[in-house]
Amino acid sequence: MWSSARAAAEGLTLLVADNKAGYFGVSHHPGRPKPYQAQVWRGGKNVNLGMFATAEEAALCVARSPEGKVAAKKAAAAPPLTSEEARQQA
Repeated sequence: MWSSARAAAEGLTLLVADNKAGYFGVSHHPGRPKPYQAQVWRGGKNVNLGMFATAEEAALCVARSPEGKVAAKKAAAAPPLTSEEARQQA
């Protein structure tokens, strides 16, 4: 089953981010057999959750973590940017 479908089935959100991997908490390391790393900040430290073959699998791992669940709640609670706010941030 595809990762976003699994996330939806579990009631989780894969948070999109403006990075090379495209997801919150996921970084891309080209040239490795499993090039996508899932990581979160926990207790002031960066914690590696594992390496994955796809960005979606890594994002699902992050979404399952307590930190990923908190981030998804914050993102859902934040009002969307107006077009002017988006232009100012760009």
